[in-house]
Amino acid sequence: MRLMGIHGELTGQGFDLGTAPLTMGRGSDNHVILSTRLASRHHAELRPDGGAWTLHDGGSTNGTAVNGRRVRSHRLRPGDEIAIGHEVFRLEVAPAPAAEPRTTVMPSVGPPVLRVTVSGGGPVGLTFALLLDDLMGPRAEIVVHDGRWTPADDGGVAWTAKGRGTSRRQQVVTLQSRQWRKLPVAVQERLFGGDAHTEMWPTGPDSVDDLPPRNVRIAYIEDQLLALANEAERIRLVPERFDPADPAVADRHVLVVCEGSRSRTREHFVDRFGAADTSVYAIDGRQVQDVVLGLRVKSDLPDPMAVLLTVVQNRFLLNSLSGEGFLNMRLTDAEAAEAVGIDPVRQVFAECVQTAPCLMERDADGSFSCSTHDTFFLPALLKKSPFWRRVEEGLRLFGVAEENLTAVTCFRLDMVQRARFTAQLFGRTATTPGTFGFLLGDAANAIHFWPGRGLNSGLASALSLARSLAGWRGKPLRDADFVRHEALMAMLQYRHKSRAWRQMVTVDVDGNAMAIKDRIAQGITAGTLDAPDRDADLAALMERLRRTRSRLAGRLPGLPDDATLRAHLERLDTETLHTLLVSEAWDSASVGGEEVDVDWLLAPAPEPVAV
Repeated sequence: MRLMGIHGELTGQGFDLGTAPLTMGRGSDNHVILSTRLASRHHAELRPDGGAWTLHDGGSTNGTAVNGRRVRSHRLRPGDEIAIGHEVFRLEVAPAPAAEPRTTVMPSVGPPVLRVTVSGGGPVGLTFALLLDDLMGPRAEIVVHDGRWTPADDGGVAWTAKGRGTSRRQQVVTLQSRQWRKLPVAVQERLFGGDAHTEMWPTGPDSVDDLPPRNVRIAYIEDQLLALANEAERIRLVPERFDPADPAVADRHVLVVCEGSRSRTREHFVDRFGAADTSVYAIDGRQVQDVVLGLRVKSDLPDPMAVLLTVVQNRFLLNSLSGEGFLNMRLTDAEAAEAVGIDPVRQVFAECVQTAPCLMERDADGSFSCSTHDTFFLPALLKKSPFWRRVEEGLRLFGVAEENLTAVTCFRLDMVQRARFTAQLFGRTATTPGTFGFLLGDAANAIHFWPGRGLNSGLASALSLARSLAGWRGKPLRDADFVRHEALMAMLQYRHKSRAWRQMVTVDVDGNAMAIKDRIAQGITAGTLDAPDRDADLAALMERLRRTRSRLAGRLPGLPDDATLRAHLERLDTETLHTLLVSEAWDSASVGGEEVDVDWLLAPAPEPVAV
């Protein structure tokens, strides 16, 4: 018998099994020396067992898996695969000594296997892995890396606990039926089979089969997709951050980069994908950047009223699940400078709430603190400040009681233009297949969340790439194989980023572009210093609400009447009313129109592989 390395640093190396135990670990005294940091010094041992071999885990911290399941002791059979971190071995029957053949027998050759690595196990990375597994079955070997995972007791992986450095995203996202209807049935059933989603927003151009968008908490999506990936026999999950400098990358056919907008892997291969262009999304040569304050809340407003109040102004956006979600507040530059943490011991300011970004949760005394950096959200400590008073006005606008604000965070938002989304990372050699890299999700097209299309764009890109790869039959990959996928990615970039740009900028009285945050700043100044006509502002805002309500009435039942709206708005102060009016309504007219559909360019999805 022989132990053969099939993935990792020891790929291609064989270790013959004799009559003595074979040890594996990071220590130099092992027969098989492992380089992965997930291996213990003396990790595991293969012992002879009555003509067979039994694997024994030596009490390692991160565990040993056989055929994807964590084990402590396991009697092995030929073909079993042993995984320790990113190192994988297969137990094989050692070839017999060469003999003079009497007849020539053609070997049995199975179908070629596409070797795929996914860096990033968020919703887009896991969706792509599940799609490809559904379409290709045993013709694809898929490995997914994510440093936010940890080995689980059942042999799979789980999200790292909050206290160990992972902050789960509790924001609510809106999935369009154009995207989720194309996902595998098992994924749809897992996401929407229970009561973990609501239908808050009306139907639109992205609604197919007359199914409205569905609101789901992003952490729930991640949990369900990870559970499905753990159950998939042909998807291997590695609880390590992907290393783009690992030479083993060149042994894979495909590298799919799904690490988000700050992708290390994308920047490592910047000479292949090209540098990002910021000038497309700039005014007077300066890139437009927004800072949004995220307020975790529970609103008492019914969904129809929350939708109406959201789309008639550009200062606040509520996206919730049965009232619970995030109220997002677009900040001016002056407010963004105030939205910082403070370390009360060292008496220094900290931007962890913006740069990490950290989630600062409410303490018993009403303050908001970051447990990772021991900081407090400064504006909440200065409750009489104009900034915090504006936050409280936003809560009042959306029916949030003060005690139902439970956490704060920030999002920094800007956009860049990417030159390409597909690139050959390594050329083909006598021993390597030629590796193609692909940018998906926010690593490809991070957009402003105000239009609510970020994850939908990521799912569309995952669908496109999975379908493009599903027809592979063993030949070397070529640029020409991905012409349609690259075209669709460019269409997604144009459609969604042009839409997002319209939600970041407006025009002044002379028709010149200006950032919406600057218009909000003008509204705050006028509302504070110029004593605007409150009655006129209220009347203008009511007229805007009526027009918007008339447009939505056929798609969103239960919208409030004039008396309810006026009574609600009269609770707000004059500065807030003026700022909401000046911020303008969502630009739904210029951003409307036809949506990008995967089926435009790609062939119909092949039938899933039946195994």
